[in-house]
Amino acid sequence: MSCRLIQSTSNNVVMKRVVIHHQRRRQFSSRTRNDAIQALFGHLESNYGNLSSLIDTGSAAETIVADDGIIHTNHLKRLFEHDATALHVRNFYNAENSKQLGEELIQESLRKGGNNWKVSTSRGLESSDVGTLGEHPPYNVAVARERETRTDGGSNGATTTPIDEYFEGVQREFHSRRRKGTGYQLWPLDKLRLELDEAWLFGAGLARENKDQRRPFGGGLPRIMRGPTRWKGFIHVDDLGPLDVLMGLFSANIYLTVPDTAADKNADAGALYIWPLGVRSRLDWYRNAITLSSLSAQDPESQLILRKALGTPNVIRPKPGDLVLLCAQRPHCAVGFSDGVRVSLQSFLQYENDQRLLIDC
Repeated sequence: MSCRLIQSTSNNVVMKRVVIHHQRRRQFSSRTRNDAIQALFGHLESNYGNLSSLIDTGSAAETIVADDGIIHTNHLKRLFEHDATALHVRNFYNAENSKQLGEELIQESLRKGGNNWKVSTSRGLESSDVGTLGEHPPYNVAVARERETRTDGGSNGATTTPIDEYFEGVQREFHSRRRKGTGYQLWPLDKLRLELDEAWLFGAGLARENKDQRRPFGGGLPRIMRGPTRWKGFIHVDDLGPLDVLMGLFSANIYLTVPDTAADKNADAGALYIWPLGVRSRLDWYRNAITLSSLSAQDPESQLILRKALGTPNVIRPKPGDLVLLCAQRPHCAVGFSDGVRVSLQSFLQYENDQRLLIDC
């Protein structure tokens, strides 16, 4: 009996060593493969890369400005087909009402605390300078929580999943934002949804899940940025990939309050920078992959590389009530500031040629 026990223990030790050996070989193989890929892209960029040659000029580099507060069909068409870098609609929502609503959201954030608006990077979700309010998180955060739940081995008896909680919160958010005391108000994101539906040739509305329940996605969330911010401006994209005239991801921001530039001594404090970078093919993407990968890295060195490579941005200085639409695949950032608060409402637009425009958050 004791001999069998000793033999069994010995076998277990040997098997454990074999398993560890194979794990190390797999890890080494994976590192070797990643290093080889990195070296290949480094070779391509050093020999064939030229990011500055991909900066758009002419109308494609333009920020369209509409002074009448109206979303025009021809402006949307130009933006979606990448014949413009951004669309700035001034006075989209009443300025005084915007300031009042912004102040109410600031007070709400002080009472409830809010949540950090996580950004997707090469290392996963990371904290940012932006906080969010509302009855649900952004959808990408809910998806990340769902994955964590599965990795941890289940929901631990919970009756609803993070995805279910997201869709339930969406309904609460819609109803709560439209209430104003004992009456109702036109929530700015509802106005945006209505006017996009009226302006776009194929209509617009909430995206819905591709399941039996067909539940609607959120229509947007309040975002609060308080000074002093950590970043001068975190340059990023919300979707990595070449521009395509037939489809794309766009973002919409309605500004409620902005920092006082005079108090900050920086004319661009709280402004929006967007670079008219026009990567339109996978080949151009691969040729500049090392630099472009910095768009998903939240670290100072990568940000310095990007600022040098991208050159001078388009500068948009929104005022309360202004709407800004931009291609989320072009590099952009909210300029940091030392004092004050920046409050905006943000949603995303999924564009596909000859299809209904889909809104989500």
